[in-house]
Amino acid sequence: MQRFLRGPCLGIEFTSRALRMGLLTGNGASRSVLASRTVPMEAGMVTEAFAAQNIRDSEGLASLVRSSLKDLTTFSLRRSALSLPDGIFRVQTLEFDELPAHRRDRDRLVRWRLEKGAAFDMSSTVLRYQVVPRRDKGCSVLACVAKQEVISQYEDLLTGLGLEPWAVAPSSFSVLNFYGPYLEVKNISGFALAWVTERSYTTIILEQGGPRFYRHREIKTGTPADVTARLMRELDDSLHFYLHMDRQQRSEVGHLYLAGEPAVVASLFESLKNETTLEIETLVPAVVLTSARDAAASLAAAFGAGGVR
Repeated sequence: MQRFLRGPCLGIEFTSRALRMGLLTGNGASRSVLASRTVPMEAGMVTEAFAAQNIRDSEGLASLVRSSLKDLTTFSLRRSALSLPDGIFRVQTLEFDELPAHRRDRDRLVRWRLEKGAAFDMSSTVLRYQVVPRRDKGCSVLACVAKQEVISQYEDLLTGLGLEPWAVAPSSFSVLNFYGPYLEVKNISGFALAWVTERSYTTIILEQGGPRFYRHREIKTGTPADVTARLMRELDDSLHFYLHMDRQQRSEVGHLYLAGEPAVVASLFESLKNETTLEIETLVPAVVLTSARDAAASLAAAFGAGGVR
């Protein structure tokens, strides 16, 4: 997983419903939250589409970000990392026995592997990926692409506000990085992490320390009971597909970690605990940052972007 910086480091998450910011400092056990906030987004200001314009009201969004940053001017912030909706990316997990030492060669190999098996349009895309060493051998790569014009919208927005957008990743990647130190010490051979919002859910399954499965789905609006039922079906489908993939399985998935918007996660947890044999735990920022006891669980993607490199 990625390493936390000494800070202060700013992370910003954009969704179609909210703008979230997390400012962290410190390293290891000394990590702490300097500031955090969640600001509701006006409907239609931002969309979450792979091949379409995302920011529909650039002036309004810039004003919203500027006002949210106003109280942070004392920190002399010059750059920010971005967490963006998973829906604007196309993601695959890849396995390698080894990777080239030089970054350019790695980039070419990862892109080639994506293009070889892609069921989506790879033209005019930017590549982002994380290399995660496995406990047994080789490494797993969590790779994604997004349309250059879509990413540029967000980067140009920050640049116009005097911030360098130094890292961009799907929100689920940032969440995995944020909770990574907590999950690693458990030394569990196989587990699933579900990042859940009111509009979507993402499941990442890790085996021997490396991500081996990724699935993202949008959720249609409905009653809370309908949304919970859909989430349970989708989660069951993800686990079923993973366990029946055409390859030798080395470990079963015995643990499920839930993270995301508190109301949705709480409902899902209550419904799942009597319907599954999995050991279920709800993740909150306080398990990683002792100073974040009152921080909303939905801030994990902003914290993950702001606190790692």
